[in-house]
Amino acid sequence: MVFNWLKVIIIQKEEANTVTNSLSANEKLLQVLIHIAASPFPLQAQQLSVEMNMPISSLYRYLALLRDWNLIEENHGHNTYSAGPAALQLQRNFQINSPLPDGVRPILKRLQQQTGEMSAYMVPVGFNALCVDSIDSPYALRCSYEKGQSQPLIRGASAKVILAYLPLSRQLRILNHYEITEKEQLDAWLTELDLIKQDGFAISTSEIDLGVSGVSAPVFIGNKVAGAVSVMAPAERINSRKNKIVMCVLQAARALPPQH
Repeated sequence: MVFNWLKVIIIQKEEANTVTNSLSANEKLLQVLIHIAASPFPLQAQQLSVEMNMPISSLYRYLALLRDWNLIEENHGHNTYSAGPAALQLQRNFQINSPLPDGVRPILKRLQQQTGEMSAYMVPVGFNALCVDSIDSPYALRCSYEKGQSQPLIRGASAKVILAYLPLSRQLRILNHYEITEKEQLDAWLTELDLIKQDGFAISTSEIDLGVSGVSAPVFIGNKVAGAVSVMAPAERINSRKNKIVMCVLQAARALPPQH
């Protein structure tokens, strides 16, 4: 880990306190949009400013631009912001034209049938992992995870296996975003991410929902991580068939993304 820590020090010096300010204006605009879209409830401007570590004056400029294009909507009565009607056009275009859902679904369906558990495909979006598609388990007692749901890129097997294969500079930016900045914290995180890369998969328990485990493997386009394929289920069912589930998840990951 000495080598890893030296890499952290070098990158931190090179970036010279620009970790949170290195985004361009366009990237910050998109960051505001994604942050609003990922929230399960409308957000106030002051809350957005705090969560994104962004001056309120700058935030209002981005909010005004996004509102003018109907990408977000303002509730004047509560002074909150949520996704706007133009977002429906993006969703419709993705559902009609993207090859991803049709190509991913058969592989997720096969994985669900092999394991008997819920399967999902996650992709990195900003500082989160977004569920692109999922197939539910037939069990009455099961994990519930919906398409369009997101989670921080530091919580759960899906997020961690994606984070493990991102460039170090982006890893540090993500960890910094979630206020993981102390040497001991960074050292522990880099150790965990290195172990995930050595194993080629990640397993987590109770990091998203209490008593729920996830098994995830990375999906690549060339040498770049594109997402993660996962199985999620009550921890006791994962533990009783862990080796089989890991093997099935790894096989599914190698079959993704679909070839076109």
